[in-house]
Amino acid sequence: MMNVLRRQWCRKSFRLLAHLFAAATVFSFVIEVLARRSFDDTLRFVFTKPLTFLYGALILYFCLSLSLLTRKRLFWFSLISTVCVGLAVADFILLTYRSMPLTASDILLMGSVRDIFEKYLSHVGLLGMMLAISAVIGAIIFLWLRTEKVESIATLGAANLALCALLLAVLGSALLRGGCLRRTEEFGNLPEAYGDSGFVYSFAASAVTRGVQEPEDYTPDEIDEVVQVRKELPPTAAETPNLVFVQLESFFDANYMKALTYETNPVPNFEALKKTCSTGLLSVPAIGAGTANTEFEVLTGMNLNHFGVGEYPYMTVVSNKTSQSIAGVLASAGYGAHAIHDNNATFYDRHLVYANLGFDSFTPLEYMRDVSYNPLGWADDSVLVPEILDALKSTKERDFVFAVSVQPHGRYPQAPIEGAPTMAFSGMEEEARACGFSYYLEQLRQCDEFVGELVEALRNYPEPVAVVFYGDHLPSFNITNDELSYGNTQTTEYVLWANYSMRKLDRDLQTYQLAAYVTDRCRIHEGAVFCLHQSYEYAADDAEDYQNNLKLLEYDLIDGEHFAADEEETPAMRFGVREITLTGAKEADGILTLRGENFTPFSVVYKNDAPLETVLTEEGDLTVEDQPEKGDRYYVAQVSATNRSELLSRTKSLIWQEEPYGTVQRTYPQLR
Repeated sequence: MMNVLRRQWCRKSFRLLAHLFAAATVFSFVIEVLARRSFDDTLRFVFTKPLTFLYGALILYFCLSLSLLTRKRLFWFSLISTVCVGLAVADFILLTYRSMPLTASDILLMGSVRDIFEKYLSHVGLLGMMLAISAVIGAIIFLWLRTEKVESIATLGAANLALCALLLAVLGSALLRGGCLRRTEEFGNLPEAYGDSGFVYSFAASAVTRGVQEPEDYTPDEIDEVVQVRKELPPTAAETPNLVFVQLESFFDANYMKALTYETNPVPNFEALKKTCSTGLLSVPAIGAGTANTEFEVLTGMNLNHFGVGEYPYMTVVSNKTSQSIAGVLASAGYGAHAIHDNNATFYDRHLVYANLGFDSFTPLEYMRDVSYNPLGWADDSVLVPEILDALKSTKERDFVFAVSVQPHGRYPQAPIEGAPTMAFSGMEEEARACGFSYYLEQLRQCDEFVGELVEALRNYPEPVAVVFYGDHLPSFNITNDELSYGNTQTTEYVLWANYSMRKLDRDLQTYQLAAYVTDRCRIHEGAVFCLHQSYEYAADDAEDYQNNLKLLEYDLIDGEHFAADEEETPAMRFGVREITLTGAKEADGILTLRGENFTPFSVVYKNDAPLETVLTEEGDLTVEDQPEKGDRYYVAQVSATNRSELLSRTKSLIWQEEPYGTVQRTYPQLR
């Protein structure tokens, strides 16, 4: 091998390696220009943090050096460089619509959120993107066919990769110690972290980090010691209230925008609640996007800073394994646990995630009736009021209801939408941004109206109910700290209201502390993670002992041996709290009418496992154009709002029994 290496290590090979590093440096500069959307800012980064920039170039050099292992070096060099620059282009486009930079998890997320592309891109934009991708793929195929093989230098390439990997490890460790690169647990504010450490290093960190790393002191005894804190807390009270958590999409008090003046207060109900109820700032793990990560922290009590860079645990962890959550903990304590979201069931894989988090039921858009939509096609949040009430009434015991709103969701228009209501305001100079903000303000006002309606609906509810309202993140207008008079770009607010007497106590919280705080105020002390927060009295984010113990529990409950798990097995999750049933059918003049209960616009009739064009009538029946024959099997399925071929649930089957056609037919239920 040494002889081969000596033959391959020649002046020609040295020039090739030098050219590779030069190309990596150029690509690194281009990528940073795209990521920062500024040539001047990139120059400033290069000259103020040269070692950080060169480290990113070294990562690219390592990637490009993979081409040395092949004989079609030009093809693989072109493919790798195209992928690297393509990621930067994707980041550039993504930052047009949200404040968060591209991470490796976003690529995993695309399958779940592909249905919202049309809300962010016009048909022309989507067509252009598809044509561009097709052109790149075509060019790659052409290059593969035309590239000639060259003499192999794989041995040299392998040695070069090994030396580069060693240099990356040594230099990376030194730069981390010197503060030139951020540690993965310091990526709480992604835009800021990407700016400090560069796109290449930051994206690479997001690609190689997943889940919670096993702590060095992870043992059953250590977990048992951490769990013992529960004994220091009082027992859960005999009488506890129903709990309702309402996560409000892109919701914040717009009155904190310093320079803006509004024709009317956009959030009067929320502000009125803050005056009389417990409230405070909520430090959320997202800016302008990332709803699912705020959900994850609230439901599990886990700190996302302990996970991979930019990770979405909904996609990487909870979609395929169970995890302790406030839903499962309360279900074990005798509560019914219900999730509600007025968007499609498969968004962020919620149809899988909520089951693994211990919910008894999940009511997504597909199971809701009388839904109205805003000009961008998002459901109006007013539909959540009856859904929350139905969930509370669905069981005799106490209930935990977790509702997620959607109405103020972007992408916000940059030009007026004909007929779309807006709210007048002044103080924002950029025309396109002001147009979108005026639209957002009206959606924010209507969301706040929903808050008021829910409070009024629950004020005289016959059982005690505590409700916490909170925003998941700021809207995606690239708001800066300088524009805010209170909080920062990574804080929203919460307010805790109850239909019984509850003392007002204001305090700021981390998102992962919210569920523990609310249950504490309701005299509930259950679940290892939530009891940990309560026993540490919601300590600061940098309290070392607190965070170390939290990390121990997180690892144990996700990837460890579950020593701290204490909830019982929960039954399979059902969709909706109102059962959708098929009770009978009749045919007349070629129209088959199926009767039942709780059909929605997403109910589709299937005949012998084939879908039929289905119409929901004003009477709540389903009609199809069909002439049944004896033995035909019919059932009604709830289909995904974004994929009509994906069935969420289905009724029992009805078998067409009698003849001849044209008469009212009796049908009998039969399991599939």
